[in-house]
Amino acid sequence: MTDPIHPPPEFPKGHRPQVFADPAIDQLYDGYVTLGTELAVAFDRIDTLERILQERLGLSRAEIDDYKPSEAIEAERQTRRAELAQRLLRPFREFRDDRIARGTHKG
Repeated sequence: MTDPIHPPPEFPKGHRPQVFADPAIDQLYDGYVTLGTELAVAFDRIDTLERILQERLGLSRAEIDDYKPSEAIEAERQTRRAELAQRLLRPFREFRDDRIARGTHKG
C-alpha cells in the first residue's frame, strides 16, 4: 500500500450545509458536538488509565473515587477549570461585546 502524495485536508472544502434557521445555532451545535466528542475521548482515556492502574498496581476504582487532593492540587485543578471556562465562553463574550459595541444589545 502506498501513502497518498497529498494528505487529506484538515477541513473539508466547500460549503457547510446550514441545518438551523439561524447560522449561529449551527455554530453552537458544531461546538456542542465537538465538545461531546472530546469528552467521550477523555472518558475513554480515563477508563484506560484506571484499568491499567488496577491491573498493574492493584489500585481499585474505589480508591480512585475516594482520593482527596491536597489544597495545592485542588488549586491547580481550579486554575485549569477556570482557563477552560475562559476558552469555552470566549466566543459568547466576543459576540456579546460586538453587539454592545455596535449598539444592538438588548437587555
